[in-house]
Amino acid sequence: MVVIGGGFSGLHCCRLLRSRFKVVLVDAKEYFEYYPGILRAYLEPREHRVLSGMYQPICDEMGVEFVWGEVKEVQADSKRVKVKLAFMSNEKVIPYDYSIVCTGSQYGIYMNVVTGVNAPSECLWYPTFLDKVMKEQSKWGNLDERFIAGRRAHFESELKVLKELSQRQGTVIIAGAGFIGIEWATELKHAFPALKVVIVEARSDCVSVMPKKCKEYCQKFMDDQGIITVYGLKYDCLMECSNGKCAIAPALQAKGVKNIDRVYMAVGVRSINQFMPKECLDKMKYDEGTGDVTRGGWILCNKKMQVLMKEEGVLGDGTVFTAGNCCSVKDFSAPKNSFPGEEMGTIACNNIMALDAKKRPSAHGCFGFMMPQLKEVHWSFGMGICATSLGPFDATMVVCNKEPESGYTVLTGYPAAMLKEFIRWSKVDQTRMGCLGGLIFSLVH
Repeated sequence: MVVIGGGFSGLHCCRLLRSRFKVVLVDAKEYFEYYPGILRAYLEPREHRVLSGMYQPICDEMGVEFVWGEVKEVQADSKRVKVKLAFMSNEKVIPYDYSIVCTGSQYGIYMNVVTGVNAPSECLWYPTFLDKVMKEQSKWGNLDERFIAGRRAHFESELKVLKELSQRQGTVIIAGAGFIGIEWATELKHAFPALKVVIVEARSDCVSVMPKKCKEYCQKFMDDQGIITVYGLKYDCLMECSNGKCAIAPALQAKGVKNIDRVYMAVGVRSINQFMPKECLDKMKYDEGTGDVTRGGWILCNKKMQVLMKEEGVLGDGTVFTAGNCCSVKDFSAPKNSFPGEEMGTIACNNIMALDAKKRPSAHGCFGFMMPQLKEVHWSFGMGICATSLGPFDATMVVCNKEPESGYTVLTGYPAAMLKEFIRWSKVDQTRMGCLGGLIFSLVH
């Protein structure tokens, strides 16, 4: 059993399958990160200690083999995965009976901004670990984020830049007023009150998918903190250039923005499924210069979480599954966050055991009874829960957010912030194979 990607859904699948199969986890970096809380690590690097865990001891505790390397190809016909190991130039070939692709996604749309923090093909909130990007494109290629030391050095270097900007009361632009944009803006303003923090959003309001009460609460909080919000301005229109000269967009000037020192992309998500057969990926758009995928590229799958070919049914013999942010489920839609990813992983693991039970009935069920049956992913209550941090001591909690602007804002303020912190602690504890975190989340899925 090969699991590709050690994020939320990947580790969840390892935990579910480790007693039934010989499980191999493959990841291009040596550590797990709790991405919903990663923003704070850029302002308090020591926070990364409670947001991360090393894969090797985690896998040792689970009884799972860990392979540290970048997956280059999944060969469904021969049932093999090719991996470029982190310390070697040659490739390791791993055979499998079943595999699950759980590679997640990157934040941020593909856009080249002169004053931007990152290259178009990378994302500040997500470590840069792909070999091609590190060598050819990365703005922080000197920091090898496959290693936890390189990742933490990145936090320190970004914090140094922000301290310098704060001392001269610089201006930071955040493109996108979704969850990431708002959380980064409020964290920045809390840590550096002297910074001029500006959020630019192409839509007409913040967190546009949230219910009205949540939007109003977030907007009021930002207004009270002195965070400038500019709506109706496209992300590629921050500067207007003509005849070789560039000027700040009038909409920003009207808000008192006289210069732009740093731009953070905090909008959209991008796929990182470049190793999968193109026949399994949805429609893609490419950058003409680099050939990078700028839109699309999500893994197609059915509700049983089996990877699909565009026109030919399941990939191979139906033993390649997927789960989490990396996939697009036919006739089903869910937010790209941790809970839906783990729910998809639960379905994928169940169906792997159901298929395997036909080949090895003695390894499943109880004396021929209670054999696993094929299931399909469906909407559950947990998929509609969303918590948005507003600095370290404030937040909102929304439930039943199935459609845009639907749901209920059930908690705000300090209680919501503490609940989100408890979720963070318990999830990281579960990831590190802690008893209490494992017990809490065993009641969830």
